[in-house]
Amino acid sequence: SDLDATVQRGLDAWAGSGAVMSLLLGNHDVSRFSSVSAGDDGGDTWTPAPQSPDPSVYAKQSLALALVYTLPGAPTIYYGDEVALAGKSDPDSRRVLPAEADLSALQRQTRATARGLGAIHTCATALRRGTYRSLYSDPETWAFVRELVGADPVVIVATRNPSGSTAMAFPGIPSGSYVDLLSGRSASLQPELTILGAAPFSVALYVPTESACASLAPPAP
Repeated sequence: SDLDATVQRGLDAWAGSGAVMSLLLGNHDVSRFSSVSAGDDGGDTWTPAPQSPDPSVYAKQSLALALVYTLPGAPTIYYGDEVALAGKSDPDSRRVLPAEADLSALQRQTRATARGLGAIHTCATALRRGTYRSLYSDPETWAFVRELVGADPVVIVATRNPSGSTAMAFPGIPSGSYVDLLSGRSASLQPELTILGAAPFSVALYVPTESACASLAPPAP
């Protein structure tokens, strides 16, 4: 709910300016997002933060990258964030990008997600030029839609730590069959009531199954 409110305040603040804002997780002067989420960003910044082996850190990174690619604005990736590179603030946030052979399986998986998000952003016109409309938010779940006349809508559902399935109303969303472009899972979205389950720190990008971008979805599990 706090994220939803923050995004809306920003949209209201620069409405009508013609500005295209940049979205990013971090830069060369701040601690790396992955180390903040792992709780490893404290202490002497000349002592490198460890590269976390915790899968939840990479799930959070992928969730954050998905928001960078789906919220209004120009997605910007500071080098290394595509592999959840660790780092405290300057100078550790400027460490050398690891060699390919030194990347873990979790880092490679995170990079694959970032590449997939880039392809989705290229395909879905609504993500590049569409409006933002909040559909649902509570302390654990945030759903919004990017809409553009003449283009397929993209419904984004981000989840922090659900205790079970969440029942949501999606007003104005065409009812029907949708596919999550990240997982390949199908779902029936209804404007009156949609019930979705999700894993902790996960995100889904739903488009109608007849959308041209649906071909980007991986095979359903």
